[in-house]
Amino acid sequence: MRLSNYSEPEHPIRIRDAVMDDYDSVIQVLQHAWEKYALLHPETSDLLKQSLLTYLEPGPQERIVAELEGQIVGTAELFHTSAGAYDGYDEAMATPILRRLAVSPQWQGKGIATRLIQESANRALHAGASSLYLHTSAESNPSAVRLYEQLGFTRSTDQDIRHGVYSIEGYRLDLSVFVQGGR
Repeated sequence: MRLSNYSEPEHPIRIRDAVMDDYDSVIQVLQHAWEKYALLHPETSDLLKQSLLTYLEPGPQERIVAELEGQIVGTAELFHTSAGAYDGYDEAMATPILRRLAVSPQWQGKGIATRLIQESANRALHAGASSLYLHTSAESNPSAVRLYEQLGFTRSTDQDIRHGVYSIEGYRLDLSVFVQGGR
């Protein structure tokens, strides 16, 4: 399944920019999503907590949410360059990076992550980008890796990130072949 083959789910999902009133809901979605990773890698617990604390800090990123029946059920952040995407990440990338992609556990598998990725890819494409990157851990999140690969992302080992004791793998979506359904 490529992004261009995506069809609308049964429930109408509204994808929109996050607003300040969404903060508590977004943090809750992110906490639930990261619980599994923190259990597998307890040494990263402090880093994950710090990441939540920095969510409201101003920056260049676009914050996107998925809303269903008035409830925030998913979130993502789109950074148009690596600047600001990762603290202490020295590898400069002049291409968009999708971060903090998360869906509430009870809504996973319903197309919400696909919609958030599709929206992020559209925004990156409209900004003139040729690629969209994301990072994840295949060890702790194999279902996400399957989704990314189904949507057209490929491994980009040159963009893997090692931070102390943990490592996350880089994935790249070629936006030149990305065509949203109906375009």
